[in-house]
Amino acid sequence: MSDLVQFVAQVGFPIAVATWLLVKLQVSLDNFATAARDLAGKIEVHTSQCANCQENRQHIQAGV
Repeated sequence: MSDLVQFVAQVGFPIAVATWLLVKLQVSLDNFATAARDLAGKIEVHTSQCANCQENRQHIQAGV
C-alpha cells in the first residue's frame, strides 16, 4: 500500500501538470481556429469586393 502511495506522489504531480497544460492548449487552439475562420471570411469578402483581386483570381483560374 505504501508503494502505491509513493508512486501516486511521484507521478501524480506530472500527470496533473500535463492535464492542465492540455486543457489550456485546447482553449488556445479553439481560439486560434475561430480567429482563422474569421480571417478567412474577411479575406473572402475583401476578395469578392476588390476589382484587382477579381482580376488576379481570373488570371489564376485561367492559368496565366
